[in-house]
Amino acid sequence: MGRKRGFDEVTVLDVVRDRFWSTGFEGTSTYDLMEATGLGKGSIYKAFGNKRDLYLRVFADYCHDLVAQAHEQLKGGPGAVPASPVARLETYLLSIATAFAAESPHRGCFLTKGTADLAAEDEKVAQTARRAFDDLASAFAAVIREAQDAGEVSDEADSTALGYLLLSVIRGVDSLAKADVDGSTLERTVRCAMALIPRPATAGA
Repeated sequence: MGRKRGFDEVTVLDVVRDRFWSTGFEGTSTYDLMEATGLGKGSIYKAFGNKRDLYLRVFADYCHDLVAQAHEQLKGGPGAVPASPVARLETYLLSIATAFAAESPHRGCFLTKGTADLAAEDEKVAQTARRAFDDLASAFAAVIREAQDAGEVSDEADSTALGYLLLSVIRGVDSLAKADVDGSTLERTVRCAMALIPRPATAGA
């Protein structure tokens, strides 16, 4: 029977993620991780592998959780008042913009940071990021198709392209918030993006 670890893995991974999130992969040494977690180098390597292994683990976990949360919120969340698909989509996007604007300091989304920092040189990071982006865009597209079925969005609209459009907008909002663009501007940006979604032609138009 193996020895029980003397630390909580979830807590350690949360600490590691936050350190990478704040200072990036290159800006974080193994000694920084030792200091942040209180673990020795041998304990870290035995439990999680080297620094890259740890980064890939926390980055993948973050992306998985981000997509899962998006799906949950786009459905309205537990106990939420049922809303139209378009209203649910707009509520979700506005909540993200508000969260980015309210951060202090503005560190933005770990998915965005990880993509910018490492995707060009690390294939595993690139694959994880691409999968997360595809999943988020697909979640947006699925709500748009719901809206088409409900008569809120034109049947001629390309739901897949619109999903990626909204993904691009919210990723841009992330970057703008880090430059301290005010929350009201970010909110108007989201509302303008939502207004670009084609609506059905009115009868007799």
